[in-house]
Amino acid sequence: MTKEQVLAEAQKQIDSFKAQLAELKLKEKVNELSVDAKKAYDEQKKELEALIDEAEKKFKTLGAKASDSWQETKEFVELTQKALKHSFHYFMSHYKKK
Repeated sequence: MTKEQVLAEAQKQIDSFKAQLAELKLKEKVNELSVDAKKAYDEQKKELEALIDEAEKKFKTLGAKASDSWQETKEFVELTQKALKHSFHYFMSHYKKK
């Protein structure tokens, strides 16, 4: 894969995560939570959104860098994607309607 393809795939994944967080089904499920559970949800969602935003900024920065260390960059992007994907799916497993 080229640098552009890897970074485009990373951005596609981030966009997908953002869209899923905004789903109405998820919001409906959250409305059914107790006050304490809603507070925990809000805190976890903020943390996840911060991770997504940070990853997106890093991917954009990496895209602007020279390709001297492309292999290192590619490995970083892939590792970050895996970690972000795991965090996202773990969060969604608690709040997404079945």
